Amino acid sequence: KDRILISLLFLMLFFFNSKSGIELKFLIALILGAILFLGKLKLYNSLLITVFPLVIILSIAFLSALIYFPHPYDFIKDLVHISTPIFGIFFGFYLTKSLNDKSQIFKMIILYCFLSAIIHIVTIFINVDGEWSTSYIRNIGGKGSDIEAFGYSLYIAFLRKKEYRVFSKRFNRLYFIVATLSILLYLSRTTFIAVLLFLISYYGLTQLNRKQIIYLFGVFTASIFFMVSLQFMDIKRGATGIESFLYKIKIAPQEIFNSDINVDDHTQLWDKWRAYEVKMALSTMDEKESIVPYATGLGLGSLVNLGFEAPLGAKRMQYIPHLHNGYAYVFFKSGLVGLMVMLVWIVYMYGYIYKSSPTFENKMFRRIISGFGLYLFFSTLVITGIYNLGVILSVLIGLILGLISYNGDVFSKVEK
Repeated sequence: KDRILISLLFLMLFFFNSKSGIELKFLIALILGAILFLGKLKLYNSLLITVFPLVIILSIAFLSALIYFPHPYDFIKDLVHISTPIFGIFFGFYLTKSLNDKSQIFKMIILYCFLSAIIHIVTIFINVDGEWSTSYIRNIGGKGSDIEAFGYSLYIAFLRKKEYRVFSKRFNRLYFIVATLSILLYLSRTTFIAVLLFLISYYGLTQLNRKQIIYLFGVFTASIFFMVSLQFMDIKRGATGIESFLYKIKIAPQEIFNSDINVDDHTQLWDKWRAYEVKMALSTMDEKESIVPYATGLGLGSLVNLGFEAPLGAKRMQYIPHLHNGYAYVFFKSGLVGLMVMLVWIVYMYGYIYKSSPTFENKMFRRIISGFGLYLFFSTLVITGIYNLGVILSVLIGLILGLISYNGDVFSKVEK
């Protein structure tokens, strides 16, 4: 049974992190979550409390849609998208509950990250041709990886230690080298920040006291100084090498907050696209000339009017259902009520670090969930957070929640 389940997990990590459509991911998560649940026929408080805020956001968006009568296709597409994280968490949770040797979860996560890193590195070195730039390398190898950042941080903080080691020392050394190279080659601000946020959570630095506040203030000050310094550097948009990556960091605040652009200038448009999306979402809500959209959103199936046909991928689209800024996305679909629920949920996840733990293992799992909360606080701003079209984050949350609710020794079967 364990072999079947752990093989299923390995395959699903690849599938949920793939470019497959959200509809297929929803269907698989729903079916597998239901099968695993039927094997237990038991609901757990920790699971229900975690998914309840997501259910509230979905319910508000559902009811709001009844006011504005969206197109059925757009309604169903949003229904699938916003409910998928709920079933992803269910799948991960009940898979953990169904396993006897739960340490296998960490073995499969690291093994997946190792193979994913090798594929990423080989893909880049096979296809790279000529002088590289950040956009060129990212187009070849990918925009970033939540799960590789998670696995890498997990290894550094916990799994390299003797009491939690799930692989040999030789493999651990090889994994560290390969994973480090892969993380660097993503040239992704989000992935780098994910590693940082996960690590400071896993080491307990976010459990605030006087010492931790001093550390975090130092990191914050250094980051602000670095960002301000970049603004005075003459880095061109078309730069190559390391300068191209520094340019991406330099324009990060403009991408999110500066929506004052000329849509006919594609240079401005793509550099500030996230901010423009938010601006047009608010403009679409204004068109209703009512306070209701701000209270409960425009609901499932609502579309943001971009004001022009933007060349998005292979299509030109004027109306889009999805935003990069997850806070704006939840606000657009479920209003201020849904946004407040989302913020409470993220704070609740972060707050796991303050909960009492009977063992250090349990403390470790709580720090991991708290790390997800801290990461969601950031990633919701730039890549939609839990509502990202990849489902991997919700599956990982479900896996670790299952470990927290387990009273046994997870690593007791690991060879020391």
